[in-house]
Amino acid sequence: RVGDIMVAMNPFQWIDGLYSEEKKFFYAKNLIWQAQPKPTKPVTEENGNQPLATAASERQAIGYEHEKLGIDPHVFETASLAYLGLALGGSDQTILVTGESGAGKTETIKIVMNHLATVERSRPNWPESDRDMDSEHGSDTVNRVLRANTVFEAFGNAKTLRNDNSSRFGKFTQLQFDVEDTSYANLNGRAIPSC
Repeated sequence: RVGDIMVAMNPFQWIDGLYSEEKKFFYAKNLIWQAQPKPTKPVTEENGNQPLATAASERQAIGYEHEKLGIDPHVFETASLAYLGLALGGSDQTILVTGESGAGKTETIKIVMNHLATVERSRPNWPESDRDMDSEHGSDTVNRVLRANTVFEAFGNAKTLRNDNSSRFGKFTQLQFDVEDTSYANLNGRAIPSC
């Protein structure tokens, strides 16, 4: 099954506000924290397995229609829906970033990892004192992973006609989250469990 497909492209100029904290909080608020999970009984396939969740099925499960909300497709949308699928369904999520040289894959991956690692701090009842944004990417874990990219780039990048620092290798990054039990989250007044 294939979930949503997002095409990222490099406009070769900076677009103000495209990746701002306000935009990040907007997507987290509308797609995660204001989501109203609908109680549904688990669907099973003929072989007894649960079907794979996709961003589209997660959106359907919460009754979300981005066209009606006026929410534009965005990398924060993809990351927020992956977080929601992890938190509500406890199912593994995959985000594949692909494109030609210079399209912005490396930057997109950094944005996704930053959003996934820091989205919990955008929770409405999160203590303001714990919203530490001192580090460049808002999370020591994200900073460590992104610093490791420098080592890979030192050995695997080359200058091309389109990109002075083009990677010559594929990369797989796995982030692991501890998902809070739904019943514990409900006891603490949270509809969406923590990850």
